[in-house]
Amino acid sequence: MTDNSHAQIGQRIKKSKEHPLGWKYVDAIPPDTPCIVTLSGSNTDNSKKANGFAKMIEEMLKKKKIAIFSAEYDTSGRKSVTDRLALLNHYNQGNANDPLLHYREEEYGYIPQYIKDIYKKTIAPRLRDENGNKVSIAKAAQRLNMIPFVNHCQGSTVAFQMERLLQEDMKQLGYSDKVQDYLLKQVHNIDVAPVVPIGITKTTTIKFGSLSDEKATSVHTPKVEYILRRKREHERFMEGINGNETERLAGNRPFIMNFSVFRPTSNETIFAVNNIYPVEIQKDEDMDGIEHVFASYSDKDDDDRTKQGDQLSQTLREVVNIMAEHSLKNEKDLVELQDILKIPRMSRIIERAQNNRYEFMSKETKILRARRHKVSR
Repeated sequence: MTDNSHAQIGQRIKKSKEHPLGWKYVDAIPPDTPCIVTLSGSNTDNSKKANGFAKMIEEMLKKKKIAIFSAEYDTSGRKSVTDRLALLNHYNQGNANDPLLHYREEEYGYIPQYIKDIYKKTIAPRLRDENGNKVSIAKAAQRLNMIPFVNHCQGSTVAFQMERLLQEDMKQLGYSDKVQDYLLKQVHNIDVAPVVPIGITKTTTIKFGSLSDEKATSVHTPKVEYILRRKREHERFMEGINGNETERLAGNRPFIMNFSVFRPTSNETIFAVNNIYPVEIQKDEDMDGIEHVFASYSDKDDDDRTKQGDQLSQTLREVVNIMAEHSLKNEKDLVELQDILKIPRMSRIIERAQNNRYEFMSKETKILRARRHKVSR
């Protein structure tokens, strides 16, 4: 299969006769510019859509003092859903028997050309001086701290693949393995409804997801499967299908997750909810896929959202503002990002998070584990 895909980058600006949308194409983002780069879903195939996503991010900011760039994709017939499935299988977290993969000619880890285009226009210049030579570790770290990414769906896949390009680029430039690991942590990704491998990234990544989003939960890991199994147990219990009276009176109710935070690795944080909207809204034909839509997360006011959906939305908006402010702080000197869970303004949000251990320990899981241990003995 010939890969003719490509991408362009544009900046959100004031509207004018020359730029009626308030968005203009740029060859590349200047390496010393504090900014937010937005990478949206796979249907962002024109400047209007790219600008629309950038505008959504801008509307989330309390202080609109930072440059916002967004990407326009021309996938030239590539099926992004197939690329996502292939990437998941590359890391053994997908369904290898998915029919969409039967006729794929490229290797599962293949990085499409349009993603390489975005990398060359965003991250690559931050590692180089005006002569194309690598910059100092401190300068590279400072520049990377100035360019956080806000990604949705396919955009999270683009960001994940750009991490792989960054690793190869740093290796070719001569940065040591230790320095590569350090610089990767200076890259900050905010992934909304992501469909990417879990526990693999070395960048500082903060993910937001709903367990009722079939796309986001297509990532297959033991933990994800466990969470979804417990979710189904709760749904059956609530429907009276599995309502064992003895177990119920004993307090052994199936697990239910509200607003939660997990840490698969020290640099990957996941904020998740059971559902952003009530089940009756999800089942409405006009609302198909609403748990995956970016606006479901980003809109400040939404009377239809659940309480946990509101909490997830509030957290996303707070994190986006933290990243914007952090980017601007690095304009003069290197300032490394504090652990997102230890930032004082996040403390109230974290206090609301339920089941905030990745193992999902609850009364029932302790009982079940004890039973399994007893049987094994």
